[in-house]
Amino acid sequence: MQPLPDSLDLLVVAAHPDDAEISIGGTILATLSAGHRVGIVDLTRGELSSRGTPELRAQETAAATEILGVHFRTCLDLPDGAVRDTDEAREKLVAVVRHTRPRILLAPWRDDLHPDHAGAGLLAYRSLYLGGVKMYPGGTPAAIQHRPATLGYYMCHTPFDPSVIVDVTDHWSRKCEAVQCYASQFHQPGQDGPPTKISRPEFMLAVEGRARDLGSRVGVEFGEALRWQDPPAVSNPVDVITGKGLSSNESKEA
Repeated sequence: MQPLPDSLDLLVVAAHPDDAEISIGGTILATLSAGHRVGIVDLTRGELSSRGTPELRAQETAAATEILGVHFRTCLDLPDGAVRDTDEAREKLVAVVRHTRPRILLAPWRDDLHPDHAGAGLLAYRSLYLGGVKMYPGGTPAAIQHRPATLGYYMCHTPFDPSVIVDVTDHWSRKCEAVQCYASQFHQPGQDGPPTKISRPEFMLAVEGRARDLGSRVGVEFGEALRWQDPPAVSNPVDVITGKGLSSNESKEA
């Protein structure tokens, strides 16, 4: 697989279609708005979903992708319900990392309640180093090696103490538009299908409640949390808070 002509700044690993939109859609949009290149790699097609079909999910994913406006999206077609850190899965994810050459890799929190989310986080963690190993896989020189500078995790079901909270206030409405593309998975009056965690009428209220809680911790309306695997290096502490990356809310107060 030849590398993209223009590398990505951020690659988001998602266990299922809709995970990226629900969990970190605002961060994706905020990063795009800042002029950076963003991609998503869905590990599965979501074929075990209690609602909808893989074909319908593919259509919904295409619609959500158009709303987000990401530069790259692909699916590794790993088995839904069995996302694991296996040799085959590592090779597939490393191939995408080398193809897209992201500066930052984001994945679901590797202690998440959902086994596929936790498996995706561990898979990303175990694959990160291998991308820069010249003789991986198979003991023959790779055409290109690439290791992202930083791995971060995002919240799905299980909360964690964040390293940073991204201000997604300006992008909340568009995030919700992208999420609602997955209508088959959400509450629809009269829709057939067994109840699931996300098909409850109050599910999106819970998503909003978490974002409002996170935002309130940093003085903005909506926030999304990230936790770094290792602390990133910074040139100095002042610019991190008052320089580049300053939220619009903080800019007005400065």
